Amino acid sequence: MRTRYTMLAAFMAILTAHTSKAQDMTPMSSGGGKLVNMYGLSWEISVPTNSEFLDKTSLAGGKFEYRHFLAGKPISFGVSIGWNSYEQYIPTQTISYDNGTKAITTDMDRNIYTVPVAALAHYYFNWGKPVLPYIGVGIGAQYAEQTIYYNIFETDEYNWGFLVRPELGVLIRPKMRNWGILANAGWSYATNKNDLFDINSLKNFSFNIGLFINP
Repeated sequence: MRTRYTMLAAFMAILTAHTSKAQDMTPMSSGGGKLVNMYGLSWEISVPTNSEFLDKTSLAGGKFEYRHFLAGKPISFGVSIGWNSYEQYIPTQTISYDNGTKAITTDMDRNIYTVPVAALAHYYFNWGKPVLPYIGVGIGAQYAEQTIYYNIFETDEYNWGFLVRPELGVLIRPKMRNWGILANAGWSYATNKNDLFDINSLKNFSFNIGLFINP
């Protein structure tokens, strides 16, 4: 867990350094200041929607992304990598697992850790203005770990799944500078499957807020 937060802190330090440098630059005019290569880092809040395994909202998430804009067009393509850490305490109860063939009575701590990696495509409205609403989609793969801690025992499962993630968002560039704020909301569906914990897929709504630079 410490490694995950160290990675997030490192990304934030790099992005803050670039943003501070960008603030000293001359504001870009509406005729210039074209978006070409955008790097963004955001904090992610994730709400699981389909799993009986756990349903507690995660505040421990983030996403790093790169977007390349087509010349003269309100379209970009890119890649992203994210992470989410879910944790939920379950009071003592009898729980069936492994398709109902086994059962255990205990309290437990349930965890899911995910790393979605996706290719991105976005279309932007209000092109050439400081505020750019957009729609987009990410398609790729998601690595996931599911863990149960109970008594002195631990059960782990690891898997990969196909990922699709549509989203709506906005880029805000104060005075058309080469840095700004990014925010979006999306829905993710991944085919990660875990028969032991009766998980057939992982779905969630997510909300992101962060910063971007266009060096």
